[in-house]
Amino acid sequence: MPGTPNYYSLKVVIRDEANMVYTMFAAILDPVEVKSVKYEGVSSGSPLVLLPVRTTFQDFCNRVQRVIYKGDQLKNITKSLQESLKTAFSSESVLTEILHYTDHNLVDRLEFIFLQLHTRIAGKSNPAIEIHYEVIDPSEISRTTVDEDEIARKEAADALTPPPTTPGFIIPIDKQLVQFRFQLSPVNGTPLTELKPGDTVFIRLLPGDSITDNIISSLNLINPEGIVQQVPAKIVNISNSKNISEVVIKINEQVYGKILEEENSVKIKTFDSSAGAAPLLTSVASVTATSKANAPQRRDAGDVSHILPFMFILGLVAIGLVAIFFFV
Repeated sequence: MPGTPNYYSLKVVIRDEANMVYTMFAAILDPVEVKSVKYEGVSSGSPLVLLPVRTTFQDFCNRVQRVIYKGDQLKNITKSLQESLKTAFSSESVLTEILHYTDHNLVDRLEFIFLQLHTRIAGKSNPAIEIHYEVIDPSEISRTTVDEDEIARKEAADALTPPPTTPGFIIPIDKQLVQFRFQLSPVNGTPLTELKPGDTVFIRLLPGDSITDNIISSLNLINPEGIVQQVPAKIVNISNSKNISEVVIKINEQVYGKILEEENSVKIKTFDSSAGAAPLLTSVASVTATSKANAPQRRDAGDVSHILPFMFILGLVAIGLVAIFFFV
């Protein structure tokens, strides 16, 4: 659009269910000067942070800042995303390509560019991508349609709601408690409210505490792209209250987890019983503190078993010497 004083407002949302990476970014592009005026982006482990692509550029900026302020971002991936955006939107050749595709409504070419960017920061997968762009006047850059302050007030009020109780089940004090998120499956998943004790779901452990980090490391759950892989777990107890659910899961007899899920409408990836027996992670127990503490005792017992035959022979020799001495 040569000669126009208007800008392009570009917004992108990428939902990577396989890696549990949910990315949103937006940019204001000047097609005359072939430069970026402003851009923002963030990646999170929750799809709940994402906005519809038809909201405004400033809506995206406000949401990105609130996600980062609350600590809901995936820090390493967000850092890589922001570096990639800076590289892309500072390159005249890349911007020329993006603006050309935008001018000619070549959405598939734009998708290819941004999916390549996503693969570099989050790993290979088959994510869903939404792109929306529109011509705006410079005076519209700061226009908003989403009241982030109102959303924050609602979240604060929800936080004051007493969490549901889980009658009939208490995690034993000798078990290890890990941090995790459910693996979501918006199309084929089971709604959280329909899950019941005994169901096998898929989860991802969240690094950050010593117990969870130890198990992630022991099971080699981090793939080459730095993403923690999903693991199966069995639901032990679930309690729903309004829009909050408290769920207790068990990875095996030694390792449990508990989560307060604040969105009952999410769909969880579950194990299809028609595929056979549910998978279990039996090896996790070998990395627990209890088993490590008992390991030296087991080795000591093994050492004693090797000594017993020699003790028996020495005993016979001693009896023989006593007998000889007695008769002499």
